[in-house]
Amino acid sequence: MLSKSALQFAGEYLLEDSKIISVSGSVFDIKELIEEISIYEDIFTYTVSGTLTFTDTTNIVKNFPIIGEERLVLKLATPQEKETPDTTIDYTRSPLMITSVSARSPRKSNSQIVTLSFKSLETFRDNACRVSQSYSGQPSDIIDKILRDKSYLATTKRFFRENTANNIKVVFPNMRPFDCITQLMKRSNSASNVNSPSYLFYETTKGFHLRTFDGLCNDDVAFFFRERVSAVLDDNNVANQQLNLETIGNYEIVSNKDTANQMLNGAYNSKLITHDIYNKRLDSYKYDYLSNFDKDIHPDNGESKPIVSEAIDPDLNKSITQFDGTKLYVTSTASGYSFSEDENYPYQSDNRNQTIQRRNGRIQQFGGGIIMNLEIAGNTTIKVGDKVNLEINNLSDVDGDDFEKELSGNFIITTLRHVFTQSKQLKHKIIMQVMKDSRLGDTLPSTGISNTDGLGIETGTSETISL
Repeated sequence: MLSKSALQFAGEYLLEDSKIISVSGSVFDIKELIEEISIYEDIFTYTVSGTLTFTDTTNIVKNFPIIGEERLVLKLATPQEKETPDTTIDYTRSPLMITSVSARSPRKSNSQIVTLSFKSLETFRDNACRVSQSYSGQPSDIIDKILRDKSYLATTKRFFRENTANNIKVVFPNMRPFDCITQLMKRSNSASNVNSPSYLFYETTKGFHLRTFDGLCNDDVAFFFRERVSAVLDDNNVANQQLNLETIGNYEIVSNKDTANQMLNGAYNSKLITHDIYNKRLDSYKYDYLSNFDKDIHPDNGESKPIVSEAIDPDLNKSITQFDGTKLYVTSTASGYSFSEDENYPYQSDNRNQTIQRRNGRIQQFGGGIIMNLEIAGNTTIKVGDKVNLEINNLSDVDGDDFEKELSGNFIITTLRHVFTQSKQLKHKIIMQVMKDSRLGDTLPSTGISNTDGLGIETGTSETISL
């Protein structure tokens, strides 16, 4: 028998544990009955979810029974020398929760195919409780307290956090825990990554994460993937499984950039007007993508180039990032220092001038940047939020480059689905979406259309129509 560390083919996996625990405590081992397991992660979603399909020969849906309140114990791993929490998918100590029987279809020989839907237990707890409490201190510390509090989410999972830089006082009036965390993220700046306000809160199979887009971009590359036309062989003409793990099976370019829509949503430019109700003062703040580009951290770091040009519109004599009326934010605030009884008052007010424009702009820039869907051989180490490097073969022979510059380079994994099949073929594959807010290659042209081409010259007139 081969060791667990011997990877026989790219996409091999070990199903080490799979049990359903009923509300009465009964345990049903379905390890040998499983057809497929699908686990979904999303950088914009609080918790993981998925489905499990198995062959039911004893009608356990009725006889066990399965009513949508059961616990699901799972443990899966890619064969490796030494398993760690970072390299496995382990829900043996913190089981998932089965929420429904989503599909049942009969088969021959008195059996049926059953599909169960499951989610993290914290999803159920978020639905079952509300936070009515005041907090003060760092937002990252407050989020940690809400996660661990046995009256709220009561999670025992690991929490990977990027510490915040600001102190706040906040009162949550009867709000769900995840809504409280969202409110805290919108008021936070990173202590370690260029004061970034682009916080995200999400769960992977490794635990919960509080990270900024800039922090993710600042991480080291976790995995390398390359488009290859055939399997990779070593010197002995045997398949090199490590390189095959790094091979892109299929990819699709997602065209999400919509310039007009991005402008409306504040990706390229915005204006914030704040009304300080204590000092009776109006303040105005402007933000634009090109001016802030070098202040932000991008996946390709120093090699990153903007995805929009500096070209001037010949009619309006402005570039696309100079229209400060495209997105307008209006908010009331109060200077936190105004309420201090002495000179030392460490708490900030809502902090909108440091967060709202840049945060929403960064999220829009990633959503309207370069986006690709990939299919690769499965590896239980990969998770959303990882920075990966792609090498996509050149789509044209004109420039003579080996790789397509715009589609190559570093990306952030934003959605990921692990698919484990067991019935027809033992195979683990990953379908994921990756994004970046910048590009490699040459800087886009900075000169606009010339007026000498006949553009930008006023020729229209107004006419009155008689009815």
